[in-house]
Amino acid sequence: MSSNQILLACHQGNLDYLKSLDSPVINEKVEDDHGANCVHFAARGGSVETLEFLVKERGLSPSKRSNVGATPLHDAAAAGKLHALKWLKKNSNSNDNDQDGTGATILHLAAMYGNLSVVEWILENTECDIEEKSASGSMPIHFAVVGGDCGTVAKLLDEKPSSVNLQTINGASTIYLAAQSGHLDILRLLTQKRGISKINAYDGMAPLHAAAQMGNLDCVKFLIEEQKCNPNERDFDGATPLHFAASRGHHKVVEWLMQEGNAKVTLDNLGGSPLHNAAEVGNIKVVKTLLDNGCSPDIVDNAGLTAAELAENCYHEVCAKTIRSKVRSNYLKLYFELGPVISYDSLS
Repeated sequence: MSSNQILLACHQGNLDYLKSLDSPVINEKVEDDHGANCVHFAARGGSVETLEFLVKERGLSPSKRSNVGATPLHDAAAAGKLHALKWLKKNSNSNDNDQDGTGATILHLAAMYGNLSVVEWILENTECDIEEKSASGSMPIHFAVVGGDCGTVAKLLDEKPSSVNLQTINGASTIYLAAQSGHLDILRLLTQKRGISKINAYDGMAPLHAAAQMGNLDCVKFLIEEQKCNPNERDFDGATPLHFAASRGHHKVVEWLMQEGNAKVTLDNLGGSPLHNAAEVGNIKVVKTLLDNGCSPDIVDNAGLTAAELAENCYHEVCAKTIRSKVRSNYLKLYFELGPVISYDSLS
């Protein structure tokens, strides 16, 4: 039998198969590529009987850490296996606030995966610190927001209301993370719980930047229409939400920002317009959307390049051709309105 077969049996709680194996076969060296052993897999599967067998009859450690620093207790919390979690809590020497390799505790992991019953049990029956921070400076509330379970977020906020505006090590607030992750229901909940939608990360990015960057149009609309966030706010590089949406290819966000969100075409610190961003990555849909909504193809960045020239430098010929056709169209419009103002040859 292979290690994978044994680990699968542990995860499935297949005691008959495990008991049929000679005792030496089940040992601490049976593990996957990440260093998770039989007890880790049993914890993920949730079978208390399998845990009992492995620990008490085969002598495996209930506290062994995998290569990522996770104990079986961490795995049970992440998998939402409450009975296994209770058994491991009683039969291992793991501390309530033990952290895995990322600094996450069992509360962080239960919160991340939306295991509300596990979160409630941990809060009521352990000394796990609701304010414990991971290596990224994230508390369980931050993990819960990213995980996307509204009930778990609400429970943690009820326990610690003041956590609603706390930031991670890079300055991301709960509202920033909700906007970035596209969880509109959580975004609404956080603002109802006195979350501030205008707390920026330490690079100057606002929650609105994050929502636009990830293409989360519902969150973009909510932040602008209901939270009155500035659609033209600049981060420390001078980029607006329109720049971020353009650079990531979110043409629907670009269209809404320009048509309904009152977004203006501004230049970042390198002199680039959103059209430069779209041209650089070769996104033809965004290029067309920007041009159709009035973004000038004539803007020259600090390197002396128009968006068409930047597209050519990045080998995006279709984008370059599309932008140049708009330049010609603009010239012809001026020609018929004002007469010849520039040389057509210079556009070829």
